[in-house]
Amino acid sequence: MTRVFVCLMILAAACGAATAPLRVAVLDFENQASSGGGQLADRAVYLLVKHLLDQENINLIDRRDFMAQLERLRPTDKGLPTPVRPAFLQAAQGLRADVVLRGVILGASEGKQVVNQGGYRTELTTLDLRVALEALDATDGSVLALGEGKASRSFRQTRETQTTLSESDIIDVLDAAIARAVRDLTAGMNRRAERRRQRKRLQLSVRTSDDPALVEIDGILVGTTPLENFEIYEGDHVLTVGKPGYQDVTKRILFTKDTSIEVPLIRVELTADELKEVLEKMRMHIVVGEPALVIHTVEEPAP
Repeated sequence: MTRVFVCLMILAAACGAATAPLRVAVLDFENQASSGGGQLADRAVYLLVKHLLDQENINLIDRRDFMAQLERLRPTDKGLPTPVRPAFLQAAQGLRADVVLRGVILGASEGKQVVNQGGYRTELTTLDLRVALEALDATDGSVLALGEGKASRSFRQTRETQTTLSESDIIDVLDAAIARAVRDLTAGMNRRAERRRQRKRLQLSVRTSDDPALVEIDGILVGTTPLENFEIYEGDHVLTVGKPGYQDVTKRILFTKDTSIEVPLIRVELTADELKEVLEKMRMHIVVGEPALVIHTVEEPAP
């Protein structure tokens, strides 16, 4: 009887983990429409949040907290602001997000059709809006799912009746397009995110001899140094550390444990003799657990 009870508890815990709501952070909408989409971006964020609130398996992170976290992570160099924008993955992980949603306004256009029939002239004005949503894994930035929605509304214009599109009409069309994109997105997002939850995560910390520097993992910008306890998936990754005026350092590393890395940066202005001397002495130190394990990972670049 005890064994049966324990098995049932384990099964219940597994089922509960499988249905745990996703913590979702929402980025700003990007405007890729040739005209008219820019004014809709802020409204699109609000409408997206409204539709996500109807999803039972999603816990939304307050956007004010997310934006404040992005601002807090904005890198400075010797106390001065830099043009580098903070990486949203680092901000999302700071708020324990599972997924980051990014929206795009693909198109916003107004078309007209004129019909002459039986001596009567009728003009149809049509508003078309198309949006796309991306669900990004908050651990490595990979795309979990895509959703696309399109909506339109036509208005009949005659000699006796003239209709002008109101702001409310435009918002209604945008709302319908986003609703369709959310339906298209959520099924694939939940399925793939749950599979990713089963993968083992590790913590990576990166420092350099001249912070801040940009840190990329597998070609995706994840943050700036000092990078502390950033989550990555166990396995093989390409790490790149770079800073303007310094040579980029790139290395493929197999991560199996929580890892701390110290990267010496080399100025590009060094002479050939200085560069040779530094390369002979420098190392990238990777510390894995206890005791410290030092791996020589910086190689002399090809001529």
